[in-house]
Amino acid sequence: MSSSRVTIQDLADRLGLSKFSVSRALSGKPGVGKATRDRVLRAAHSMGYRVSQEFAQTNGQVLFIRQEVDPVSSELWLNLLHGAEMEGERRGLSVVPRQARYLNDPASIDSTVVGLILAVPYPAELSGIATKIGLPVVCAGYVGALEPVDHVVGTDWEAGVSVGRFLMARGHREIAFVHGNAKLLGRAERFRGLRDAMREVEGATVHDIVFDEAVGFREAFLAHLRAGSAPTALFCAHDGIAVNVISELARLDVRVPEDVSVVGFNDFISASQVVPRLTTVRTPQLELGAAMMRCIADRALNPDFRTVPPMRIALVSELIERESTGPATSTKWSARCLAAAG
Repeated sequence: MSSSRVTIQDLADRLGLSKFSVSRALSGKPGVGKATRDRVLRAAHSMGYRVSQEFAQTNGQVLFIRQEVDPVSSELWLNLLHGAEMEGERRGLSVVPRQARYLNDPASIDSTVVGLILAVPYPAELSGIATKIGLPVVCAGYVGALEPVDHVVGTDWEAGVSVGRFLMARGHREIAFVHGNAKLLGRAERFRGLRDAMREVEGATVHDIVFDEAVGFREAFLAHLRAGSAPTALFCAHDGIAVNVISELARLDVRVPEDVSVVGFNDFISASQVVPRLTTVRTPQLELGAAMMRCIADRALNPDFRTVPPMRIALVSELIERESTGPATSTKWSARCLAAAG
């Protein structure tokens, strides 16, 4: 049999092993015992298979599993992907984006894949499927309690605390958390942090404004005002919501920040393009992607990490002050707002 025709499948058939096991043995990846690896290498040599030719350029592939998301969140996922790619280049790992449905058929996963990054809004819905594949898995979001999977997140609770203290230092005592989906744990943690911070000041009140993001903020806000509440500051679950909020407040003759201060989250491109420019929490998105790749590389390529317990990694965010926030003022604007709404 000529060397140019020998394939991994030929070796697998000769040795009675799976193609996946032969590939991992040839590339030096974990998951294959020394005796099996030696046996595969001896067979490859005797059959004329040139190991170095196929595996010299890369240590393997990492699948970046994603789902269809709204246009605002897509900026976050693209930045995570870019960060993972940059770290992958340093580690000799390539990143391959795949839709979540790709996990439905584990047999289709190539033998060169060494790990999975779950960059999805609800990782707990897929992590069980992913771990059954038998490769290292890291989630870009919160996993289930005590779930044996690595996750990398931002400091959501701390961000909420920081925003609360920032606004209260400017005299705000009526602050609302504005969001459209309480199911996302990151948003819940930001809200919890805001509440915890405001407990530090007597008389401070936290409001919860939930609205359908497909419908818009306007009606939910007006209902809140008609119920007798008039917050002087709004902390929005992400910058996309904050931009919508600023636009709707302008239509209701509410000035930002003279009447109401607005704070966002993530520091998307839109945060510095809206007028007034948005005070927001900058999350280290590229660094989050790189940290996920380091988790995979350590698990897949470093034998010392095989027995390390699952990790919960949080990277610290940064509060960026811009023109959308100012000192608290009176709430006389609420009557003007309701009049403008008719």
